[in-house]
Amino acid sequence: MSVQPVALIPAQAVPAATAALYTAPAGVVARIDSLGVCNVGTVPVAVTLYLVPSGGVAGPANATTFGQTILPGQTWNSPNEIGRVLQPGDAVAAQAGAAGALTISAGGLLVTLS
Repeated sequence: MSVQPVALIPAQAVPAATAALYTAPAGVVARIDSLGVCNVGTVPVAVTLYLVPSGGVAGPANATTFGQTILPGQTWNSPNEIGRVLQPGDAVAAQAGAAGALTISAGGLLVTLS
């Protein structure tokens, strides 16, 4: 077994349509240690985050942050996903209230299963 710190989600725009931004690969368990969202726009924008089980779809049943408003110029560090573990095939999905307004990044640990 190996443990490796990684950028699970390198800094990228949060899409306006719900999309998976990270999926734990086969043979790996991922733990989320940090997840931040920055509003680079000029108006408040909401973000919704999901932890989607393998084979599932993002929706209310797996939303971990729902409609969190982030002010212009603000960086919000989510407490809701920290420490969560993703099994192989599980995903982090996100949706912004407006395209191009939010940037997301997340870091964590990958544990390779033997």
